[in-house]
Amino acid sequence: MNIELYFLRSSEHFIVKDLLHYAARLDESDETLEDHPHLEQYHRNYGNYNGDIGVYAFVDNKVAGGAWVRMLLNGFGHVDTKTPELAFAVLPEYRNQGIGTKIMEQLMHEVVKSYPQLSLSVRENNPAINLYKRLGFTKIEGSEETNTAGSISFKMISTLEEQTEEASALAKLEEERFRKSYSF
Repeated sequence: MNIELYFLRSSEHFIVKDLLHYAARLDESDETLEDHPHLEQYHRNYGNYNGDIGVYAFVDNKVAGGAWVRMLLNGFGHVDTKTPELAFAVLPEYRNQGIGTKIMEQLMHEVVKSYPQLSLSVRENNPAINLYKRLGFTKIEGSEETNTAGSISFKMISTLEEQTEEASALAKLEEERFRKSYSF
């Protein structure tokens, strides 16, 4: 399996909208994004606002997943006006193969350049919680809410840290390869 990572560009807003369907776990119901107008803020005009940062994975000529951050004032994972909110999805057939980890690591590598932390909202039964914990996210106590699906969601936050010099050198090599994949 060949995994290629790319930046999400504003011209690829349709990818963000498609992935949001999975990020909101609508694939587990008969609902669509149109049934949830409050989710529009997570995809509308993606890339046209300063601070929109995203990465997606392409596997076997298909988008397998992606993650993006936006500054949202009314997002489910909103904590303050200086912290972007994360949206993340991996299509079901690509889950539990390390793709989500690669996406998130690359995104966090990019986000740390602009923001000191990021937040998210997650359903309490979402298996991605284990990934979030491995990546340094912690639950914000007292943030539990009943979500639109009728289950409990809570907020998580991660304080991002600059890397050590050795890790930074390795990351620069990875970033160079990543950026080359982005060029035309």
